[in-house]
Amino acid sequence: MVKKQKKGKKLMVQHRIKATFIFGVLILLIPITIPTAYAEPPVESPDCLAYAYTVSEDHYFLLKSNASGFGTNITVQHNCESINVFIDGNFSVSAGNNSFIFYLEPGIHNLTIQTPYENISIYNFQVYPNRLEWAFDFEQWQLRNYDFNEYVELSAALAKANWASILSIVIVFILVTYVHWNLINSYVDRNFCEEVIK
Repeated sequence: MVKKQKKGKKLMVQHRIKATFIFGVLILLIPITIPTAYAEPPVESPDCLAYAYTVSEDHYFLLKSNASGFGTNITVQHNCESINVFIDGNFSVSAGNNSFIFYLEPGIHNLTIQTPYENISIYNFQVYPNRLEWAFDFEQWQLRNYDFNEYVELSAALAKANWASILSIVIVFILVTYVHWNLINSYVDRNFCEEVIK
């Protein structure tokens, strides 16, 4: 009887080893048998890159849809044979293979940069005046020492922050204590028996 059990265990171990080996070989062979996808190589378009940006002091704002930028001088960089720019559907600028700068009124505009190979559309781009003008207004405002009212006083904000941190510490302490208490109780209930004396 003991010999049969040993022989049965030995056979079971051998079957497990064979099954594991076959399973591993199948996993390694599956990626080889999957057919690969075939596609045509991408069509190469001539090298023609165009983009536009505004400049305000040391900041550059790339033109893109639903964005804004400071500076009313729009610079268009490109390496195309020719390029046309339409502002709000109206023809504005045409140029050869050099970069160029044109003026754009402050406000919200739709621009289309037309190259020989594609049209780049920019919708809802908001142009603000150059930041230098705004900096000048701010300096004048500072020199006049205008008073302004704080919406929330600094002392009240700090007091609220302190109360929030104290309450969060108390809540975390209560939660951690509750979890540990339950863990300790479950451990004691499982591992110790109580003796009842009558």
